[in-house]
Amino acid sequence: MRQAALIPVSCALVLFTTAFLPGIGRDDGTSAGTSSSRKAIPVGSPTLLEAVRGGREEILSLLLQAGVDPGAGGEDDSDPLLLSLHGGRGHLHARERGVESAVHVAVLKGQVDILSKLLAAGGSPTERHRSGWNPLQLALQRGDLRTMKTLLEHGADSRAKGAGNRTSLDLALALESSPAALELLCQGGADPNQVGSDGRTVINVLLGSRDLERAGVLLRHGGKAGAALYNAVVEGDRELLRFLLAQGVKPERGSRDPVLVAAIREGRAGLVEDLLQSGVLQVRDLAGRGREGQSALHLAVAMNRLDLCRLLLEAGADPNASFARPATAGFLARVRPVGYLKTHLKYDSRVTPLMAAADCGNLELAKILMEHGARRFIWTSRKSYYPIGFAARRNDVKMMQLLLGVDPENEERWLKVDLSEQKAWVYDKDNKELFSTRVSTGRKGYRTEVGEFVITNKNRHHVSNIYKGIRMPYFQRLSCSAVGFHEGYCPDYPASHGCLRVPSGNASELWKITKPGDRVVIVP
Repeated sequence: MRQAALIPVSCALVLFTTAFLPGIGRDDGTSAGTSSSRKAIPVGSPTLLEAVRGGREEILSLLLQAGVDPGAGGEDDSDPLLLSLHGGRGHLHARERGVESAVHVAVLKGQVDILSKLLAAGGSPTERHRSGWNPLQLALQRGDLRTMKTLLEHGADSRAKGAGNRTSLDLALALESSPAALELLCQGGADPNQVGSDGRTVINVLLGSRDLERAGVLLRHGGKAGAALYNAVVEGDRELLRFLLAQGVKPERGSRDPVLVAAIREGRAGLVEDLLQSGVLQVRDLAGRGREGQSALHLAVAMNRLDLCRLLLEAGADPNASFARPATAGFLARVRPVGYLKTHLKYDSRVTPLMAAADCGNLELAKILMEHGARRFIWTSRKSYYPIGFAARRNDVKMMQLLLGVDPENEERWLKVDLSEQKAWVYDKDNKELFSTRVSTGRKGYRTEVGEFVITNKNRHHVSNIYKGIRMPYFQRLSCSAVGFHEGYCPDYPASHGCLRVPSGNASELWKITKPGDRVVIVP
């Protein structure tokens, strides 16, 4: 300390008060006579610690103006408050004792105005206290946000380590400090992705304990949630999922099992809706393949989940994208055992969602696929099956009508064929007869099958590829089979190889009345 500079300061202090300063002596004797006398008052050199502990800003200012070192410390025992913060003297001496500076005392006493003056005069905001903690950590233990902010404004380091090699963020976690305290630490540069001794990040620790408010602080400052989004989906934790999405947490890129596919697999429509509406997913995420090797839409189709398919299609999933090949055993296990889809997925390619819907007879699924642009005239690569072919093998009349653009619930007309009478009729939607004709159906050994069918396509100049190029004018195929109406010889009894022959003239008239999608009922 510069003694020369302290002479005028000491004089000023004597004039200001004699009760505050230590080292003040008073002679209790009095002089003879009526007036009392006082001996000279010896004044010792005042210290910053004494000024700070006394909370006297006036004295502190004079000392700092005189050039007293703001980092000067003392060797006396620590303040009782410090001892209580650290659990007693035993904890205090866990590290080698250092100094206790005026800055430390100001922090521990919460004297923010005094602390500001000390720091402005060059006091250190980072020097460790004898307990091993730095000033910022001392303020954190007191929960003193004003002091923390003051220290950070003067260069305190949020990443600096203190006693036990712990960072301020470690300490805040142990003390369950307020979100506001965490906010200050993050603003001061604390690492929100800091990894603890157990290998977990601070965010994962907070999320694991459902401390969402404090976790949100770290996320807003660049913290990464890792697999938290995926885990929330798998566990069906919608509250956590919504919290993470609100914080802008995005799915991990390059994951073997994208979060959207996981949500579909778990069948959680609410979580799927949250993911799709959050804005964190991109178009490419809709096509991402999960551990089964398929996209979210293909998995939803295989599971026959209309609600999930609708959500994905409305979000922009491609209804014409083919199932991926080769289909894994894990995916095939999710495909319904009836129908032909599983066989096509094993041995064919270019199988589409609409084919899958037709194969399982899900009219509503087929409708929403078509509403979102599913094409009806794509065929498989090896077997050349159209979607309607899948429906025809099941003789699904309504599905075939839908795929042909006819509303199954609002038929414009329908046809009836009576094998015993060898006659056919056309009726309108109110069952009013529009047309009738003689027919000749399949003879013995080729008997025409009874049941419900659909006119699936028409060919004015059809030539048979089964019976050596025989012409079959005005051909109207039934349910994608080799059988249909066509012009031919009608001897008033069954004479064909299974087709429904119509007399010349009537065949062309029937051709004009009917359309693909018309239902045909054949009775014995």
